[in-house]
Amino acid sequence: MSIVAGVLATADRGHILRALSSFANKAPDQWCPTGHPASDGQLPRGWKQVLALPPMQVVEAVAASAPNHCIDGWSYASRALSALLAGDAHAARHLAYYAQLRAGLSILANLGVGIFNRTNFVVTATGVIARLDQPPAKKTSGPGMGTHDIVWEALKEWATEVQTSRIFLNLVKIRGISLKECLDSIWPGIPASGAATALIEAWGVDLKRGKDEHVYRNISSYSPQAMNPLGLTAPAGLRFVEGFWALFEPTAGASFDNLDRFLLRSLLLKQHRTVSLNQNYSQGAIATRYQELPASIKALANVEFLTNAQQPRNPELLQHANSAAKPAQPTEMLARAFLLLRVATAFTHSSFVEAGVSCATGDLRPWIDPWAEARGFWAPGNALAEPTDLWVDVELAMIEFVESLDPEPNSLNDWMTRTLKGLPTICEAERIGVWSLCA
Repeated sequence: MSIVAGVLATADRGHILRALSSFANKAPDQWCPTGHPASDGQLPRGWKQVLALPPMQVVEAVAASAPNHCIDGWSYASRALSALLAGDAHAARHLAYYAQLRAGLSILANLGVGIFNRTNFVVTATGVIARLDQPPAKKTSGPGMGTHDIVWEALKEWATEVQTSRIFLNLVKIRGISLKECLDSIWPGIPASGAATALIEAWGVDLKRGKDEHVYRNISSYSPQAMNPLGLTAPAGLRFVEGFWALFEPTAGASFDNLDRFLLRSLLLKQHRTVSLNQNYSQGAIATRYQELPASIKALANVEFLTNAQQPRNPELLQHANSAAKPAQPTEMLARAFLLLRVATAFTHSSFVEAGVSCATGDLRPWIDPWAEARGFWAPGNALAEPTDLWVDVELAMIEFVESLDPEPNSLNDWMTRTLKGLPTICEAERIGVWSLCA
């Protein structure tokens, strides 16, 4: 079974945005209220049953899944961090894969693609619910591809086709500026969409890896762990956590500044090599047209940085994300999960903003506040006025965490027996989802 040629390209965001607009200032149980066929987040199982529903209810199910898969993906990544610090590398790999999967589901839902337990479809511009995968022979209404297979197949095709992959450049924004605007500032008149697949990979988001990572997850999930050692050392896992928070610390500018400056550079350097066929970055368009970049981007990264003359070595997390090692290590899968979640969060935030939902003034708080309260981030009925204040707890925890790494521990027990007050805070990556979606 495979994706029907051309169907993915007919997916449209318009109806998804209209549904998202209706979610403003509503609790999640009001997005698809009691009596709605997707009140539990699922649609009736079976292609005939889905087609029998009013199309708008199907659209609402897809729209509701986009932000929820995104925030749930952050939770899986958080539990993967916890497993890493507990010395359970296989659980970390298992959970990192599911963080990736949820991020993929969120990205697709934001594009107008619904994945619901072997019922896979796109929402077209006219509101038609069109089946995405090829039905089995003589079973035109039979079950479709499984979730794991269809997500990676759909994402791979989406990233490969120019018509669909250019959406990535429009939806991912850095300080409110789309990647397309950044590219157009440096290379006016040169369409970046032709290189969109390579540009997506420049962000470390190699969507073709999804199926391989599924195989590695299966090893961690079902095979005896002692017979499949991963060889992750305690210092390596601890360094990963330290480097992760250094990149994801929010700033006054935006939620992802520390990470985005490196990702922006990867994007620009990749486009330079595509256009100029060389690596002489200091003599190319990035240097000569740097002043044409929007002011907020120039405030984020100077020309020396963007031309690779300053801090040429990428942070460790991005090195992990770009690793092609087989089998994939937990830190590598988790690094890629965080980059996919960065993209899913960008898509989700952009979709809400385009739908007229004011994230910054609290339109999503009826959804996000109870979720954060359930995670223990604040006391019941006492939500933080500014969700970015969730960073303060992490910042304090990281001070002691960093101190615990000097001198470098020679084992996990060595580290655990030192004075630590930072757990579980330093594992709570879902705080990032909370403050980013409320920005």
